[in-house]
Amino acid sequence: MNGFQVHRVTAEETRALRHLVLWPHKPDVESCVIDIDDRPDAIHLGCYSIDRQLVGVCSLFEMRSEKLQDDCQYRLRAMAIHPQQRGLGAGACLVKEALAIIAQLGYDVVWCDAREVALGFYARLGFNRIDAWYDVPLIGRHQFMYYRL
Repeated sequence: MNGFQVHRVTAEETRALRHLVLWPHKPDVESCVIDIDDRPDAIHLGCYSIDRQLVGVCSLFEMRSEKLQDDCQYRLRAMAIHPQQRGLGAGACLVKEALAIIAQLGYDVVWCDAREVALGFYARLGFNRIDAWYDVPLIGRHQFMYYRL
């Protein structure tokens, strides 16, 4: 899609984009570790441009949300697209590949905590939302969104 390719990457490879896009308030790249990055079920994906630059990342973790009744759930977390690549299809390519991987593993639903600025993006990809707003300190308003596979 649009010349982008998605591959599995290590958690370490996701951290520079996490820092740039999601957590610039943190002191450095090394502080952008998620406490469950190294779990056996963790899947980290990188989206590469045609010139082989890492332009997007996301991480997925087997995790149940009490907001959903499904037993088999994965959480999409730390989705980040380089600011110069937004709107070019990298994010859609990344999420579609993530959904395909999780579906292939036999799971029922993927969910995420979506930032206010990303609600339209996820909605265009078929995610539904539960309308309760909540604030994440230093980051902003979020809503719970989910995609049934």
